[in-house]
Amino acid sequence: MKQFITKKKIKVPRYKLCYFVLAFSIFLIFGVNLLLNVLLNHTSQDGFLNVFVGNSFGNIMDYRLSNLNETYFYHNSFGLSMEEDKTVMKDYGSLKDIQEEELRELVYLYNTFQTDKYKSNYFNSYSISSYVTQASFILKEYLAVYHVGSLVEEESVVKVAKEQNIPYTNSYAASRILLERRVEEHPSLTYYFDLQLSDYDYEETTVEIDGVSYAKILFVVGTQQGNYLFNQSFATRLNEILLDIQPDLSRGVSLRGGVGYQGVYNQDFSPHALLIQVGGIHNTIDEVNRSLKVLARVIASYIEEVNLEEE
Repeated sequence: MKQFITKKKIKVPRYKLCYFVLAFSIFLIFGVNLLLNVLLNHTSQDGFLNVFVGNSFGNIMDYRLSNLNETYFYHNSFGLSMEEDKTVMKDYGSLKDIQEEELRELVYLYNTFQTDKYKSNYFNSYSISSYVTQASFILKEYLAVYHVGSLVEEESVVKVAKEQNIPYTNSYAASRILLERRVEEHPSLTYYFDLQLSDYDYEETTVEIDGVSYAKILFVVGTQQGNYLFNQSFATRLNEILLDIQPDLSRGVSLRGGVGYQGVYNQDFSPHALLIQVGGIHNTIDEVNRSLKVLARVIASYIEEVNLEEE
């Protein structure tokens, strides 16, 4: 009679199994990060920003990857209805017609403190920054949807300050130099917005609307220049329009002067010069992006009002 010999089952100790799972997880995470690093290193900052803003709400109906700079990305990122499309486009047959016509530059967007950053996110590890300068570029794209041409300051304020021996505490003097240069080069510029961020707590600079968080908007007026009442009037009207569109986004108009404040903020240059704080250091660029969409509508509405009054 044959004897059947049973093979003894090999038991793997639990701690070895845990080590294997841990090692595999680390390998997987490392692999994914390496892949993202390779992809993002081959993606320009502007290209990434265009896709990022365009997909904010994941409702883009049509786009061409061969042209990531199309304003259509920004137009659809917040799901504007077709009725609003007609209002925005006015006499233009399509968004393509709007894009092909060269916009007259009316708005100058700059950042006195260009190195200030919003809350860090995953993409900071791959050189995709959340500097406040990104807010200017995003706003430029949204303004273009409303057929408002704008110019973003790309030259370094810090570099100008070093060249002119201007201390950091007087950074507005350095950004003023760039402001004057650009106006000389582009005489059509009429509105001047210095976009900054606040150092207030997250609860003060953020609001939730329909389950989505937005960075709140504050209009700042310096009272230490003789004509500040004109700037205050400008800020007040912009805030009124914002209150009509989305009141929860407004932090109001702040008058600043005296001890502890710079008090001018280059607003003596024009009655249409303002400092606008969009969110704060604890806000993400996503939250800022959502608010800039609304801010663009506010600015465009004001300019339309002025144009109607002049007709």
